[in-house]
Amino acid sequence: MLKRKIINKILVVIGLLLIIVAILSTYCFLHNKEIDKQETETIINDLFPDVPTPEVEIPEETPTIIETPKQEFVLTDNYLGYIELSGYGIKRLITTGTSKKVLDKNLVGTLSVSANLDDEFGNVILAGHSTSNVFQKLHYMRVGDQVKIVTHQNTYYFTIISKHTINDNDMSYFNSINDKKQLTLVTCKNNSKQRLIVICELRG
Repeated sequence: MLKRKIINKILVVIGLLLIIVAILSTYCFLHNKEIDKQETETIINDLFPDVPTPEVEIPEETPTIIETPKQEFVLTDNYLGYIELSGYGIKRLITTGTSKKVLDKNLVGTLSVSANLDDEFGNVILAGHSTSNVFQKLHYMRVGDQVKIVTHQNTYYFTIISKHTINDNDMSYFNSINDKKQLTLVTCKNNSKQRLIVICELRG
């Protein structure tokens, strides 16, 4: 009987310790998330003051496709710009590349086949982790929702026109585009077994 009471007390103590650990872990996660958000806002305010929004001309006819040399990215402290998921409170800095080292910093990266952010035409392809402070909200965004891209030169407003779930080896949505400017957002789905693709068109 005494032995059982001792065991019960030990179990209670262990249970309380687990609860304390869970509370501390949650606090640390939220605290770090808030610090990350504040640091990102500081960088955005320093590097990306108000920039103009270019007028978008919708051609009446399909323009002649002219191949032009790909320009180099404009780099300032390695940040090309930032993306904002309008209505969801998410702002993430954009940099070059999608390596684990890049994405693990809660950054959004450009794929190697992506057009430059400020190209007049092209498929701008951005990838980010499916975490709460990066691209997790893409899973809940709907057709018609807005996405904002700010670079060192311009501000662009896009509208989501479609969403797709693909296998991780499917590259069909990463093709180059020569007659319009499109934004393609990529994040993981189903424990990285699939990808979520969000297609956005430039608002006129």
